[in-house]
Amino acid sequence: MGVPYLEARVNCCMSEFLEHQETELLNLFLPYHVFRKETDTSVALMAVQMNLFVCGGIAIGVSCSHKLVDGTTASSFFHSWAATSIGSLEKVIHPNFTDGSSLFPPRDSLPQKYLATMDNLWFREGVYVTRRFVFDNKAIATLRAKAKSERVPKPTRIEALTGFIWKHCMEASKAIKSGSNRISILVQAVNLRPRMKSHLSDSSIGNQFWWAPAAADLGVEERELYELVDRVKEAIAGFDGDCTEGLQGDEGLSAFSGYFDQLEDMFSVEIKPDVCAFTCWIRLFNDIDFGWGKPFWVGCNGKVGPAFRNLIIFNETPWGNGIEAWVTMDEKELAILENDSEFLAFASSNPSISCA
Repeated sequence: MGVPYLEARVNCCMSEFLEHQETELLNLFLPYHVFRKETDTSVALMAVQMNLFVCGGIAIGVSCSHKLVDGTTASSFFHSWAATSIGSLEKVIHPNFTDGSSLFPPRDSLPQKYLATMDNLWFREGVYVTRRFVFDNKAIATLRAKAKSERVPKPTRIEALTGFIWKHCMEASKAIKSGSNRISILVQAVNLRPRMKSHLSDSSIGNQFWWAPAAADLGVEERELYELVDRVKEAIAGFDGDCTEGLQGDEGLSAFSGYFDQLEDMFSVEIKPDVCAFTCWIRLFNDIDFGWGKPFWVGCNGKVGPAFRNLIIFNETPWGNGIEAWVTMDEKELAILENDSEFLAFASSNPSISCA
């Protein structure tokens, strides 16, 4: 079938779009709808749409199934595509199809109960909206200072932001939903390649990541930022060294089964848990050069499908002076977040982007 390629003309200048940027309009730049269940098997696993603005600006939209790639593999593919386009063949990343499949042997299928668990984890019917929040370097430095603790003396930018957004997502959920026995589950995407004892390179192709889970009781009145950052750090540390080795080979399925059983227990309770997923796109796509220079800005997603979960994507700001957080949440909960004065003391809601 190949990869479908489309071209579209945009009846405005790129600067106009960036100045009045409406997140949901980003879907118009994509060949397929973003972030939804894949139920149509006739749809290509990857498609590209070239969007041409009247000013000569170009926006490249890519839709790609997560069945095919993870963030690292997608980054390697796009960098290699760009290197080929400008004739820099020495920069092409030659894909390694063997290392990943030897460490994580493919299976024909997962047990049905685990498929159901993943479905519960990722999809819940509702009305979801996406908003872009920007944290400048000063705000991030302040949050890192607040997130320090004896266990995490030097929290990273992403650890501090993850804990901060998780904290306020929980506050928004409590404002909407009643019940003191609910829990909030955070799952953080972790690239397994650099965490293996026998490090895998970025050329190792496939979905070689997993989710680091942490939980918090929504019945607790209020949590300090450093407490949540401690939990995030501990969850990610669970994929270091010997722990990651236990996920490999034929015995790895037993380890994954234990993870699925744990999630199944969480979702079997009468009051279903909230789920907040976090992933980081920093340094994945911002330096890809097809011969027109590096991209001025990388947009993440527009409106998601009707069945989804809370998802936060971190990315770099155009000038490298902060971090963007693309927050997808239940519509009512996001409305609470957008009016949370403590949250907005550190985050700017969808500021315009200047090309100047």
